[in-house]
Amino acid sequence: MVLPLEILQNLLMGFSPIANLAQRYHSTGLNADLAKACRVFELYAGFRSVVGMDILEIGPGQTLEVLEKALASGAKSCTAIDVAAYCSVGQAAEKRISYHIYDGRRLPLEAGQFDLIWSHTAFEHLRYPAVTVGECFRVLRPGGTLVSSIDLGDHSMYGKTRVSPEQLFDSLRYPKWLWDLMKWNRSSYTNRLRKSEWMALFHDAGFVVLQAESQTSKDIASALPALTYLHRFSYDDAVTSVVTVCLEKPQSPAVASS
Repeated sequence: MVLPLEILQNLLMGFSPIANLAQRYHSTGLNADLAKACRVFELYAGFRSVVGMDILEIGPGQTLEVLEKALASGAKSCTAIDVAAYCSVGQAAEKRISYHIYDGRRLPLEAGQFDLIWSHTAFEHLRYPAVTVGECFRVLRPGGTLVSSIDLGDHSMYGKTRVSPEQLFDSLRYPKWLWDLMKWNRSSYTNRLRKSEWMALFHDAGFVVLQAESQTSKDIASALPALTYLHRFSYDDAVTSVVTVCLEKPQSPAVASS
């Protein structure tokens, strides 16, 4: 990366007119692709049935089709929330979906409002991950479920040509202050948390882990001896590229043992 250019681009994206223009060309992964949306829905539904459920999806981008599929499959209600308006409240309402924009911190939703929360490759972009995880716990009903698939790679490398597989975690080369200076205002920002750090956030918020599935990068594992910037992490954190979790909010608070 050319650091001065990265910093300049990040600063420019802090201006609303430029950010709004760039958003028109922003890819959020699924990009309203119906086939991909169906696969994501099947992933979610494999953890818990949607029938009769009040569902919240965090960070759907342009893709409300996953929630539409949930409604068609018997969900009671569906709500979408994002940090940028990829559609209008009216457009979402036509699909019977409640749509909200928030500031990346507190969810403007009532406590205990939902049975299910979904998120597909959005948590890695959270600027305040501990806050959002805590908010998810708050808005879930006791016994409610959070399903999240988190892509731990450096998204600024995705879609570029001449990128070697060993650059998957290239963002980890930089100190946090410099990474934020380069990426904070941009869609390619990732918070760079590793698997163990996510699991600690979920635990600290009060969630019980029902399932955790990891994908590892064979290329990173093979090149790991030479990737010295990854040596500060455990092997599991250094090679895990995707983690998908199914979490539960307990029916009642845990009672500390004497």
